[in-house]
Amino acid sequence: MDDTDRSAAATDAPWTRRRLLRVGGGSLAATTLLASGAAERSGATASPDTESGVTGTRAVASDGGLSVSVATQNLGLGADFLSIARDSDEATVPERVGALYTDVRKSRPRERMVAIAQELTQRRPAIVGVQEAAIVRRGSRTGNDLESPDSDGIVFDFLDALRAALRARETPYRPVAVATNADLEFPGRVDGEAIDVRLTDRDAILVREDADVTVQDTSTATFDASLTLPLSAERSVEIERGYARADLRVAGEPLSVLNTHLESALESVRTAQATEFASAVDAGSTPLVALGDFNDGPDGEGDAYEILTESLSDVAVEGTSATGETAATGSTAATPEARISGTCCRPSSLRPPDEDGLTRRIDHVFVDGIRASHVRRFGVEAVDVDGATRRWPSDHAGVLAALTTAPAATPTATEDATATVANGSATSESASTSPQTVEPTAKSSEAGGDTAPSTSAENPGFGVVAALSALVGGAAGAALLDRRRDA
Repeated sequence: MDDTDRSAAATDAPWTRRRLLRVGGGSLAATTLLASGAAERSGATASPDTESGVTGTRAVASDGGLSVSVATQNLGLGADFLSIARDSDEATVPERVGALYTDVRKSRPRERMVAIAQELTQRRPAIVGVQEAAIVRRGSRTGNDLESPDSDGIVFDFLDALRAALRARETPYRPVAVATNADLEFPGRVDGEAIDVRLTDRDAILVREDADVTVQDTSTATFDASLTLPLSAERSVEIERGYARADLRVAGEPLSVLNTHLESALESVRTAQATEFASAVDAGSTPLVALGDFNDGPDGEGDAYEILTESLSDVAVEGTSATGETAATGSTAATPEARISGTCCRPSSLRPPDEDGLTRRIDHVFVDGIRASHVRRFGVEAVDVDGATRRWPSDHAGVLAALTTAPAATPTATEDATATVANGSATSESASTSPQTVEPTAKSSEAGGDTAPSTSAENPGFGVVAALSALVGGAAGAALLDRRRDA
């Protein structure tokens, strides 16, 4: 665990009764990012990303306005925890938890983080929001005290693995704000051994270290709207989520960035969280960027997307595609036409040639006071790991956007959606995302792990929440909890 992780863990609120989760509230200390290489200067010329057709590899401020590239990526846990709830017999829970733990191992998290790092290295966004930046731990069985998850043997740290892969490619990123969401522990059985399996979910804002970006202030917040689920007559759990915020100076110009992952299991909770998030955005300064997995889109059945787009602009609708993609799959004449197609959700096994699954556009870059000159997806192709096994990097594609405060140019008859920003060369998504080979990385401390039967199935998001919902009878057993914390 790096210093940022320890700092985030140190700010976790104390455990309270009937709470299986804890969220790291409060704020991280404000941090100044110093360039590790040559410092980027205000007014410097932006270099185009020739792979993606998106300019913004440098953060630039000039007479033409601020220009910066941003990205959002759900890292993908690699297991479908909904399967915990497929059998109501509590005696089988340890076996099912053990199978799911094995699924995470089989998904090759370290190798997948290498693949995502390769995508980010090619495109070099200055700012990245990641979701499901999980820590997976195991420990000795301690009685499964719901109020005290104590397993501390880290098996996978997704954020640490991603950062290590980025450093190895000489494109280091630093987390400047990390929100801790679910922190929960289950009894498990792996290879006949009784263990506890602990999952900690986080959302993080990362800044490229050689970008001309300084951090003015950071904070994390927990949504008042949460999910309360009764597990038995004596026990219930509270499912909380939140967001991270960083107030930055990009080439000397102000920019606020928020990153979140809204509830996936229950639409009413997701809508309430979206309302809170929109209020936080309204209370902030502009220009502003909101990144995340919002679990809703223009063709969704809920209200979260509509609530957010009342005050924010969806760059996939208002920006120019660098790929010439058609409208998102599933969109209709009644919904806005998207410049990119779906971003979710592949099977949690992440194994081609299963159905690609990117049919829903729920990963978004929302903006206020700044606009997108170009937008595109990345991470849409499977990669080779260990020279043999193919995996998708995540169950979500990423979204990359080149943002600017400069006035939009009047298009000419020769311009179209495939034009690049600086070099005029047309690119396509397929050309820049051809299959890659991911070199092997350090193996997990766990031996083996590829023989257990898979329990994976399609289920977007950090699936423990959906699993608990199903465990107690789905939405009928859920109650929206509305709380106000002390300042």
